[in-house]
Amino acid sequence: MLHSRKLLLASAALCAGTWGAFAADLPTRKGPPPAPVAQPFSWTGFYVGVSGGYADPTADLSVMPGSNWNGDGDWNANSAGPGVNAAGTAQIGLHGFIGGVTAGYNYQINNIVLGVEGDANLLDLHGSYATPIYNGESGGTYWAKGSASVDSLFTLRARAGLAFDRLLVFATVGLAVANEKFSQSIGFNQDNQFDDIPYTGGVNGYNAGSASLAALTGVFGGGVEYAFDKNWSLKGEYLYVPLRSQSFTSTYNDALTPSNVWTINHHESLTGLNVFRVGLNYRFN
Repeated sequence: MLHSRKLLLASAALCAGTWGAFAADLPTRKGPPPAPVAQPFSWTGFYVGVSGGYADPTADLSVMPGSNWNGDGDWNANSAGPGVNAAGTAQIGLHGFIGGVTAGYNYQINNIVLGVEGDANLLDLHGSYATPIYNGESGGTYWAKGSASVDSLFTLRARAGLAFDRLLVFATVGLAVANEKFSQSIGFNQDNQFDDIPYTGGVNGYNAGSASLAALTGVFGGGVEYAFDKNWSLKGEYLYVPLRSQSFTSTYNDALTPSNVWTINHHESLTGLNVFRVGLNYRFN
């Protein structure tokens, strides 16, 4: 009886081992582990960057007579030259480089990206003009020269755009501050006290003045940005900045009769600043 029980237990153990080995060789229904799901690209986060490009405003300079210049024969056009008013009226093209730094923040909701961006830029925009020396109507000579420049631009703007994965198309609008500078002078040389150009006693006299303005204005534009890496992106952008006008007055006291004040009212303006630039941004996402 005892022998039969031992034989039965041994047979059961042998069958269990054989089945386990057989089961290990059977094909399993469990497949390979699933591949990790790639996270969708997001524009959300802070970023900093640099940019550079081209800008091209135009300056218009004009003058109006005052005091003794009012009604003077040399103020208006004559056979000897274009007249003081025409010599003092000019248009100057300002074309040059713009470069700066940028900082901002984006927040993405589905494929809509909202954000705010600020930048500080230096500009190399300067232009000037100078006329020949003209003969006065009754003697003496006169000429004119002037300059205009924009040397810095700061903007603070809202941005809104549509994201197509790593490509962002956006529009932007906000405020800007542009530093504008103007100078202009009307020169003359008159050593004959009976002529109508201001008397200078044989040396040069000037109606000269200048003005500078940190002009607060608006800015709007748009562009595209492409993220070629999870942190780095390239952008192309256009901005339009309407600029402000300035006025100032220049005076010259006649060398023979100092109480005779020759006054010119100067009016200077800049057409809108067109900015075309590219930039490189680094995002802290």
